[in-house]
Amino acid sequence: MEQRTFQIDDQWNIIYYPERPSGFSVMVIGDRSHFVEKDSSFWLQHPGRLQILEHLKEDGYTLFSSNFHGANWGSPKALDLSLNLYILFLKKEIVNQRVHILAEGTGALLALKLMNELGNKIRSVVLIDPVFSLKAQLEKEKENKFFFKKWLSEVAAAYELDLAECEQHILDTEDSVIAENIPMKVIQVFGSLRKEQASLYRQIQLARKADLQLTYILPEKRYKIPYQIQKFFNENEETL
Repeated sequence: MEQRTFQIDDQWNIIYYPERPSGFSVMVIGDRSHFVEKDSSFWLQHPGRLQILEHLKEDGYTLFSSNFHGANWGSPKALDLSLNLYILFLKKEIVNQRVHILAEGTGALLALKLMNELGNKIRSVVLIDPVFSLKAQLEKEKENKFFFKKWLSEVAAAYELDLAECEQHILDTEDSVIAENIPMKVIQVFGSLRKEQASLYRQIQLARKADLQLTYILPEKRYKIPYQIQKFFNENEETL
């Protein structure tokens, strides 16, 4: 069995099984276009994500993910679902109790909240082209007035807010504090760095010091991303 799907609170979830399990696992949190359906997922359909998936499976990782209510922008209901998935996964699967997290783009917003909720139950975190701040994203989206209302509607739906109160809610909410003592690696592809997030990289680097690895990759070298992820995960498995 290569994968199986199941539902939690009407959301599809998926587990990707390796041929030779190592006992370590990875929760995958995708970008805003991420999805999981009954018989498929974005990571199965997209060639680049499939390459990452297959590479980690070959190294023995059991990976698991969810639809996470679609484009969730780190919403409370997506956080609740991810926590329920984490608990259910550990109950049903024979894996080490400390999991890795692999998140991409806006999925980083949910990953940061999970780090605060789960603490040392998370072994390490890898973020690819991450969005660290919903506030910073708001300012970026406001630059394009034509798409801004559509974006705000998406966030309002994710957070179950009225459209009229959504913008103020974002401005009034503090960004997630990045949990300490959880090894983190950021992989940034040149050309895809979100300028509105750039200053946050520097703040995080200063705050995290030795607990953060920042790797820049040229677009034509994307094929190296699976190896970068695997290497970082491996480095953080010496202590069971």
